[in-house]
Amino acid sequence: MITWLRQRSILPICESVLAPANDQSSMNPLFRTKPLPPIFTDIRILALFGSVAATILVLSTFVLFRRVSQQSGLPHGPQVHVSGESVDTATRKLAVPEDDRAVEKLTVNDIKIVEPGEASMSVRPDPVRIKQPCEALLVLDVEATCVQGSDFHWPNEIIEWPVCLMRWKDKDADGIANRLEVAAEFRTFVKPTWRPTLTQFCTNLTGITQKQVDHAPTFPEVIDQFTKFLSDNGLIHPETGQRLIRFFWCTDGPFDIRDFVIKQCFISKIHLPPWIRGDVMDVRKVVSRIAYHEGRKGSGKKAFAFQKRLSLNLTSQLRFLNLSPFIGRQHSGIDDTRNIARIVSELARRGVRLEPNTYIQADRRWQWMGKPGEILEEYLS
Repeated sequence: MITWLRQRSILPICESVLAPANDQSSMNPLFRTKPLPPIFTDIRILALFGSVAATILVLSTFVLFRRVSQQSGLPHGPQVHVSGESVDTATRKLAVPEDDRAVEKLTVNDIKIVEPGEASMSVRPDPVRIKQPCEALLVLDVEATCVQGSDFHWPNEIIEWPVCLMRWKDKDADGIANRLEVAAEFRTFVKPTWRPTLTQFCTNLTGITQKQVDHAPTFPEVIDQFTKFLSDNGLIHPETGQRLIRFFWCTDGPFDIRDFVIKQCFISKIHLPPWIRGDVMDVRKVVSRIAYHEGRKGSGKKAFAFQKRLSLNLTSQLRFLNLSPFIGRQHSGIDDTRNIARIVSELARRGVRLEPNTYIQADRRWQWMGKPGEILEEYLS
C-alpha cells in the first residue's frame, strides 16, 4: 500500500501534511524529541486513508438502503397506530402541500391527483375496536374577524364559539371502543371589542352579521358560560375547575387554539382557561398522514413525489374518508365543527388511536402586542 502511494506521488503530499509532527523547530524546547521513524509516518498515513474509506463506506450503505427502501415500498415516515400495530393506513393520492396560512383556502378542485382516473378516496374498512386513552373529546372551530388580504398574524377577534362534545358509546372497562358520537353542543356568537364593526368580507366569508355580534356576549362572558357547560356535562369540577375525566380538544389544523384563542385572550386581558391548556389533536394532520401513507402504498415508487408535509382541507378529508359531502355552510363555525366531528367519529370507527399530536404555546406573542389588551397598530401591515 505504501509503495503504491509513493509511486503515485500521493505519499509525499501526505508526508508534507504530517511533517509538522517531526519538525523540531516548531516544538517547545522542553519537549523536543528525536524525529519519528518513517514507519510511524506510514502508519499515520494508512490510518488517514482508512478513516476516509470508512466514511465513504457508511455513506454508500446509507444511499443503497434508501434506494432499496424506495423500490420495496418500506415505510420511512410517520405511521398511524391501529389495533396495537404500527401500520400504513389510508387513501390514494389526495395530497396538498401544507401551508399554515394558505391551506385553509384550498378546495377539492385544488387537490393534485397523481394518476388521474384512479380512486381518490379510501374504501371504508370494517369497524376496529382498540383501546382509546380519553373519555371525551371537544371539537372546536371558531370564526374570527378578518380583513381581505390579511393572514394569521392579524389580531383577529373571535366572533363565533361552537363546540361539539363527543363521548364513547361502547367503551368497556379496558378502554376498548370505536363508537364516538356527539353528546352535546355549545354555540354562541361573540362580540368583538377592538374593532366591533365587521368588514363585508368577513360577513360574506362566515355568514355572521353585524346584528348577531352586536347582541352577543363578550369573550370573557362566553368563557364563563362555557365553563358552566363543561361543569354541567361532568368534565370539570363546578367549584375548583379541575378536570374530572380525561378529555382533549380537536381542531381542523392548529389555527383555532394556537392563533385565535391565544390572541383573543390577550385582547380580552384574560388568562388562557385551564380547561383549554395542553396539546390538541390536529384532525387535519391525522387524516393527511393516513392519506400520505396509503398514497405511497397505492402508487409505489411514484408516491415518493409526495411531500412529507401534506394537508387536506375539510371537504377533502370528507371525500377521502368516503363520507357524504360537507353538510351545511362552509365557514359557519357550528357547521364546520359538526363536520369535523363526523371525521373524528369515522377515525374512531376505523380504529385510529385518538390522542393529542400538536403542541400549543400558551404564551405565544405577536409583534403587534403591547401591554395586555393593547394592540400596536403601527405594526399592522
